[in-house]
Amino acid sequence: MNIRNNITNYLFDKDYIICAYEDNVYVFNYTYLESFSNKRITLKLPKKYVNISGDELTIVQITKEEILIKGKIRRIDLDEK
Repeated sequence: MNIRNNITNYLFDKDYIICAYEDNVYVFNYTYLESFSNKRITLKLPKKYVNISGDELTIVQITKEEILIKGKIRRIDLDEK
């Protein structure tokens, strides 16, 4: 039994994953980028929206499933619009 594989399978058996660090936010399995500015980024998730607010927000890396945002993160909200 491989512990790393078990943890990976557990973590990625979700609709989405949001990881917040000191000056980064990583989102896995977002549907699309709704809007962005240097103060606020909104992502559509499978069943919700995530709003990331802060200062000097930039998209560091983006693929069709993953996004990495850097900046002075002030707030992360989930919304069911």
